[in-house]
Amino acid sequence: MRLVFLVMFGLAAVAATPFGNENEFCGKPPSEGSCCSRLNVFHDSDVVLSASTSYNEGHGPHRSALFQTDQDGVASWSARTNDGKQWIQADFGSPKTVTGVLLQGRGGSCCDQWVTSFRVIFSNDCKIFYSTAPIVGVYDRETVARRYFDRPITARYIRINPISWTGHVSLRFDLLGCDPASHDNEW
Repeated sequence: MRLVFLVMFGLAAVAATPFGNENEFCGKPPSEGSCCSRLNVFHDSDVVLSASTSYNEGHGPHRSALFQTDQDGVASWSARTNDGKQWIQADFGSPKTVTGVLLQGRGGSCCDQWVTSFRVIFSNDCKIFYSTAPIVGVYDRETVARRYFDRPITARYIRINPISWTGHVSLRFDLLGCDPASHDNEW
């Protein structure tokens, strides 16, 4: 995906060519110690997860961990509303370099729900956001889609914004990346 930054009506956006799984800084598969490792956002005590909405308290961001297992019939974050305004956010507290996304549908035996396309929206101040072009999501509940960006994103706030879905807006996720200072000279 080639990023082209645009500003329209005071909002910043990114236009891009089709998204791919391979790029010059991650390779396929990424090398050990590269800036393409799982950030484990769900298990990092410094990361605060939040969402635009949740179906109910049991379907909140705390259920969005990649490989989340069925707990009382719930194994994902699920939005309250099925529309393109929903998002789940990781607040790192300080900027991180993010190179890709791992995405999975709703787990468990309840429902066929997954995100088929999404955008990554990012910011350093939670006021001005930038966006990638649409990215292909997943095609079932259990497969993990690994989606790399063409260029790294360095930001404090990273949002996954579902655009299209099957059944209901539901997902499990993690991000790929590293601390910015650890790879400054690599790109």
